[in-house]
Amino acid sequence: MRATSQRLYYDDSYTTRFQTTVETGGEWEGRPAVELAATYFYPESGGQLGDRGTLETTEVLDVQSDEQGRVWHLVGVPLEPGQSVSAEVAWSRRFDFMQQHTGQHVLSAAFERMADAATLSSHLGAERNSIEIALADATWERVRDIETAANRVLWEDRPVECHWVEDTDLARFDLRKPPPRDRAGSQGRIRIVQIPDWDTSACGGTHTRRTGEVGAIKVLRWEKVRGNVRFEFVCGSRALEDHAWRAEAMVEAARRHTLRDRDLLAHLERAMAERDDLRKQLQDLGERMLVAEARERTGNPPRPVRDFAESRGRGDLRTLAIKCVEAGAPWVVAGTASPEPMVIAARARQGGLDLKGLVPGLLERARGRGGGSPELITVAAVDRECARAAYDWLVGEIESRTA
Repeated sequence: MRATSQRLYYDDSYTTRFQTTVETGGEWEGRPAVELAATYFYPESGGQLGDRGTLETTEVLDVQSDEQGRVWHLVGVPLEPGQSVSAEVAWSRRFDFMQQHTGQHVLSAAFERMADAATLSSHLGAERNSIEIALADATWERVRDIETAANRVLWEDRPVECHWVEDTDLARFDLRKPPPRDRAGSQGRIRIVQIPDWDTSACGGTHTRRTGEVGAIKVLRWEKVRGNVRFEFVCGSRALEDHAWRAEAMVEAARRHTLRDRDLLAHLERAMAERDDLRKQLQDLGERMLVAEARERTGNPPRPVRDFAESRGRGDLRTLAIKCVEAGAPWVVAGTASPEPMVIAARARQGGLDLKGLVPGLLERARGRGGGSPELITVAAVDRECARAAYDWLVGEIESRTA
C-alpha cells in the first residue's frame, strides 16, 4: 500500500512557511489538486475545516484527505509532480481554528465535569461553532457556571500537551474522547491531546500551545435536538468580535432612546408589547371596515358583488369575499393587481353554481396556480394584466351561468 502523506502539523501547528515537493497531481471532485511530499496544511476532518494558503503563486482553495490518508491540496492552477514549491498556510485562519478547537476541548470537559454531560458531536464552523451535549435542557445560570469554569482554565494558562501512543498505552490515559477508528492519516498511531488536570482526548486537530492563547470562550445560544442540547459558541478573536458588535448595537440603541444600557431590554419588551397591541387593534379595525364595505357593496336587497382593486392584500381580499356572502350576496368576484395579483370568487351556500368547475379556465387566463371548492376558489396570477384578464373572464362566466 502506498504510504500516506506526511502531516507535519501534527507536531507543529505554528509553522506556516515551508519548502516541499509536489508528489502527485490529480483531481478532487473535479477540481485540480496536488499531494505534497510533506505538508503543514490541515485537511478538513473531525469537525474542523481545512486550511487555506498558497503554493508558489497559486492559491490553495481547500485541503481534503482521502480514505488512504493522502492529503489533497485543491489549487487554482495545476502543479507538476516533482516540482519544488514554496508553501504558506494562511496564519489568521489557522490560528483562529487553533483557538476554536482548543476552546472546544476545554468547554466540552467543563460540561462533563460540572454537568456529567458528554459531548456527542462537534462542528467548528467558519463563523460559529457548535457542540451537541447529552443534556435534557439548559438554563442561562447553569451555562454561565460552566462557561466560567472553562474560562478559568484559559486564564490559568495551562499547557496543551500532545503525546503519540500505541493501543497498548491507552490504559494510561483517562480519555474523554476515544481514538477514531480510522487512523490512516496518522499511520495507525494515536495522538493524545492533554490539558493537565482538565481534559484528555484522542484528537488529530490543530491546537494552541497553551490555554491562555484561546483568550475567551462564549456560549451564544442553544437549542434542543434529538433529546439533547446543541450549544453554539465562539472562542478567541471571534468572542471579542461578537462582544464588540453586540455592545455597539446595545449602547447605540440605548443612546438613541436616551436610556441606560441596562434599561434597553425592558424598553424593547414594552415597545414590542405595545406594537403587538397596536397590530391587533389595527387588524380589528381593518376587519370592521371590510365588514362595513361588504354590507355597502352587497346592498339591500342583496346583489352580486364585483370588485377589482389596484392594491389589496390576500387576507383582505378573502375576508371581503366571505363577508359579502355573509351579508347576503348571491356571489362575489374580487381581484387585486398588487401586491400579489390574484382573483377570488365565492357564492352563497344555497347557490347551485359549481365554482370549482371554473378553475381550469381561470388558471388558463391567470397563468398561475390555485384551486378551491364549489363555494370558494382562489387563483394567483402571474402578473397584474393576467389577474385583470382572469377577473373579467370569471365575472362574464358567472353572469352568463346565473342569468
